[in-house]
Amino acid sequence: MRVFVFVLLLLVATKVGMQQYLVSTAKDEIIITAFRERAASACREAARTSRLELPPSWLPPRDMRVVVGKSTLDVALWQIDSVLWEKRYKTPYLVFPMRAAPNPVYCQFNIAHGGASLIRL
Repeated sequence: MRVFVFVLLLLVATKVGMQQYLVSTAKDEIIITAFRERAASACREAARTSRLELPPSWLPPRDMRVVVGKSTLDVALWQIDSVLWEKRYKTPYLVFPMRAAPNPVYCQFNIAHGGASLIRL
């Protein structure tokens, strides 16, 4: 009887986990599809203002990611009175590579405000 209950709980946990994964993946795909062109044009403009050379036929790559928060900001989780706290922990971004190695450059498109910034690694 214990084995049956354990197997049943394992099946339920697997079903719930798979549903959460599918919903999250679908949401990411919807967001990426909706903001792909805006992100590409904003990142092209950010590259132009920072004098990053891009080929004229540059297209945004397929491997965009939806990220919540800008990890480059130096704000601790408990500093909720900070002006940058919302950007660090709540604002959604689309992140994708603009240029590959040896000097990779990534673009972060702020979905809420429509601006883009470049990150050089």
